[in-house]
Amino acid sequence: MKQLNSTIVISFMGVDGSGKSTLINLITKKFKKKFKKIKYVHLRPYLFLIDKSTTEKNPHYRKKPNTQFESLLKILMWLIIYRIFFFFKIRKNNQLIIFDRYAHDLLIDKIRYRFNLPDKITKFILSLFPEPHLWIILKAPIKLIEKRKKELSTNELKRQMKLYINFSNIKKNSLLLNTGKNITNNIALIKKKIIVLYHND
Repeated sequence: MKQLNSTIVISFMGVDGSGKSTLINLITKKFKKKFKKIKYVHLRPYLFLIDKSTTEKNPHYRKKPNTQFESLLKILMWLIIYRIFFFFKIRKNNQLIIFDRYAHDLLIDKIRYRFNLPDKITKFILSLFPEPHLWIILKAPIKLIEKRKKELSTNELKRQMKLYINFSNIKKNSLLLNTGKNITNNIALIKKKIIVLYHND
């Protein structure tokens, strides 16, 4: 297969159990011969440190929020890290960078990140972040998600799902997929979007 020459950054967003890991694994296999390197990033880059990010089994269990000052420091630190990462990585050719969640999750699930800044301030700071070329927002029937992973209450799942869909409607460079349907079709849609991004780069 002919390799692609551009660096493309995509981010998968959605509640736990929406199918992010499954699609990321399939996309990685689909494009391993088209890109010289495929880099996986969970939530945020770790630069020169080892990526110690882990998936929490109980993301809302006994979460005490940080102070607003601590939350401000967190998002500003993330801003610096994201900018440094993009400055160096985006200059390289022939890469696909896949984010599993992104900084904008701070707006959707504050309890998970113990985040405690007002939305207005958070949105302003997030507007300073570099963004992926493509947002891939995942949704699925709530009952199906609960069968996959029962980590959050039904009401919390519905609340987050609504916010993710609203987020997709706001972002022009987004693709909203229903992972309760044909996975082959979803892979084809993602592939088509990535190819279009490459040719428009």
